[in-house]
Amino acid sequence: MKKIAILVIIALSFCYCSMLSRSYRLGNEAAVNKDWDGAIKYYERALLDDPNNSVYRLALLRARIAASYAHLNEARRLASQGERDEALAEYEKALSYNPGDRYMAEEVKSFRRGEPKEEKPKEIKLELPVKLKVSDEKIKLKFTDAPLRSVFQALGKLSHVNIIFDEQFRDIPFSIDLADMNFEQALDSLCLASKNFFRIIDEGTIIVAPDLPAKRLQYELNAIKTFYLSNINAQDIQAALTSILRTQYKAPSIFVDKNLNSVTVKDAPAVVELAEKVLTIWDKPKGEVIIDLEIMEVSRIKLQQLGMDLEQHLVGLRYSEAETAETTGWKNLKDLDFSKIENFQITLPTAFLQFLEQDADTKMISQPRLRGIQGEEITYLVGDRIPIPRTTFTPIAAGGVSQQPVTSFQYEDIGIDVKITPQIHFEKEITLELEIKIRSLGGIGYANIPIIATREVKNIIRLRDGETNLLAGLLKDEERKTIRGIPGLKDIPIVGSLFSNTELNITQSDVILTITPYIIRTIPFGEEDLKPLWVGLKGVASSAATAPRLSEEELYERRARQRAEQESMATRRKAAGQSSISLRPNNVVVPQGRTLRMSLNISSQQEIANLSLTLDFDPQVLNLMEVIQGGFIRRLGENPPFLENIDNSSGVCTIGFSSTEIGKGISGTGSIATLVFEAKGKGEGVVSIASISANGPDGQTISFEGGQSRVIVR
Repeated sequence: MKKIAILVIIALSFCYCSMLSRSYRLGNEAAVNKDWDGAIKYYERALLDDPNNSVYRLALLRARIAASYAHLNEARRLASQGERDEALAEYEKALSYNPGDRYMAEEVKSFRRGEPKEEKPKEIKLELPVKLKVSDEKIKLKFTDAPLRSVFQALGKLSHVNIIFDEQFRDIPFSIDLADMNFEQALDSLCLASKNFFRIIDEGTIIVAPDLPAKRLQYELNAIKTFYLSNINAQDIQAALTSILRTQYKAPSIFVDKNLNSVTVKDAPAVVELAEKVLTIWDKPKGEVIIDLEIMEVSRIKLQQLGMDLEQHLVGLRYSEAETAETTGWKNLKDLDFSKIENFQITLPTAFLQFLEQDADTKMISQPRLRGIQGEEITYLVGDRIPIPRTTFTPIAAGGVSQQPVTSFQYEDIGIDVKITPQIHFEKEITLELEIKIRSLGGIGYANIPIIATREVKNIIRLRDGETNLLAGLLKDEERKTIRGIPGLKDIPIVGSLFSNTELNITQSDVILTITPYIIRTIPFGEEDLKPLWVGLKGVASSAATAPRLSEEELYERRARQRAEQESMATRRKAAGQSSISLRPNNVVVPQGRTLRMSLNISSQQEIANLSLTLDFDPQVLNLMEVIQGGFIRRLGENPPFLENIDNSSGVCTIGFSSTEIGKGISGTGSIATLVFEAKGKGEGVVSIASISANGPDGQTISFEGGQSRVIVR
């Protein structure tokens, strides 16, 4: 009776424990079906029955977080469809499950107030330390064949701005229409059309200089600004940032502090402003995902033992005389009597029949929840580490034979090793790079060294947010059959099974893995990030939101109108008999390292007795190799005086000629000289006629109009 009472108590205890865990099992079933609200209800009931159970507590916490993100995603979906009331209800559910999430709370507050989730990015504009104090009133000025210096001065007087000029400023006749512009717009257009630039000296003074690399380096302001990066490595973007900010004048100065993860840029304000905009676009936080894994390993071991089993497998024979009482163990050979059969004893093995069948099922489930950043590897390992002996032989003494064994141990991971690298796409999809290794003990090999069985899968899959993928079929099936019995008798058909024992061992194992990714944070891209950055307009980098005052079409139309006015002015001058010296071709593109020939042409209706002119060119882009005398000078006779002086270091060349006969000159059109240039460096350069001095046969001064040519070296 006492034994029966104990069994009843054990059975009742087992039933009671089963009743307590039923809610937990129902919660697990709801969690598998992604019914997080139902799972929370069952887990809370299980925890209420057993408040000290840590398994129930962790399961409830996991379900609450999963339910929070599920309702948050549903709220965002409803909000995007304009269903405000339904979205607000989902937001409240999400916040009730995870009230400690500050970002979620801010999002819910913004949604209740009707505010957009994303704040409008502030406009990036680098303020200059000195600004001009001018009004925004529109001006109406139009100049036709006026000296360029006078055009600038008239614009300055109208706006009460003092304009000073660089020593290399070229005062050439110029035509331009500056109607319906304020002072800054007019100044930008005038500098752009005349190949000049300006720098603000103080609130009422500017200086105008030719747009040449040397002058840019001389007059342009430099700004230094440090940018502290939060999400990208400063050293990784240094080369790319240098390439983007490089201009035709110079490369920017960029300094990286790896300790503060900061980038310091030193260059013109426009370049620093562009650097800030580029870094703002680059320095974005990476997206984050949560990956739910369910790993189930099912193994089955089936054992069958049927037949006769001999206990010792030995047959023994010995001689013994039962009547002998001596116990010394020594006998004389003459006393042995082999004729009596009772003096012999035989030992036979014990035999018994085995009818054994064993079937064991094992199930191991792991449900990790992993959180990671896109592009970074997430590793999950569950298992054991076992030592594997490694034996090497070393010499006992220096210079001896390697005969001393030294054993060391190398630990190997046994279990399930999962490596996942997520990548978030803009289509709310996730690419997962999977590497799954399943390593188990496959037996014992030589010298009792464990044999490790490995199953490995590498795959790349793309899933939608919340989509579940099933990976199964990692099956291992092993069958061993052993037959033991009496030699000869066990091989007899049918009857042989009575004299043998058959052992059948079947081992089966399978691994099933489900993976479900959830996007909890994406890269914060806005409309401003998708707009292009305009570089080279007015020397300032501006986005589409801060577009330049003149569009490309307006600039093209204005340049075409100015070109037409200049051609019309040249035609009127030619009709009036005004003299001019020009460079041909006007615009040319040449590869680096090639030679370029440029013709210096003259047109004059008045006779010229002597002439000298000065050419300016960019020595960093062009190298003047030779000046070849033209056909126009040969009209003066044989070997007329011809002057050429080339200074490539400063980019200046002086050319001149004079008549050999007093009171005689030449007129008409022709070529003064041919200039042979070498394309030295990449960039844009201008060859221009800086000054012209000419006299007629009677000594009167002849005025000329000069020209210029634009050269691009690539």
